Amino acid sequence: MKPGDLVIQNLTKIAKENNIQSGWVSGIGAIKNVTIGMYDLKTKEYAKKTFNDEYELLSLNGNISIKDGFQFIHAHISFSDSRFKAYGGHLFETKVYAAGEFMIDITSCTINRKFNNTIGLHTWCFMNE
Repeated sequence: MKPGDLVIQNLTKIAKENNIQSGWVSGIGAIKNVTIGMYDLKTKEYAKKTFNDEYELLSLNGNISIKDGFQFIHAHISFSDSRFKAYGGHLFETKVYAAGEFMIDITSCTINRKFNNTIGLHTWCFMNE
């Protein structure tokens, strides 16, 4: 990806345009304007935090699955600032700052997500429930 590209938005677009039903996503690069979260099972809500500087993307790991009939990217990241302090969490969105190198490893199966009332999130579902 090039500077200014939104990572989750572009990965979703690539998955849709190439009809990728399921796969693994990984990446490195330089990012800015990062919004991450930590899920609270008690409240069933994400605590979100936005970092508005430029960062080194140490690692992005995630997957592509099908949620409500559409491709869905679920990713977690770790990133560091200019003082080498690292942060991480569930990635909501970030922009490429200098370069973004991402890989999609397509799987042969389709992974669907179904809403799990106990957890409060759409989780992987491999059976017809």
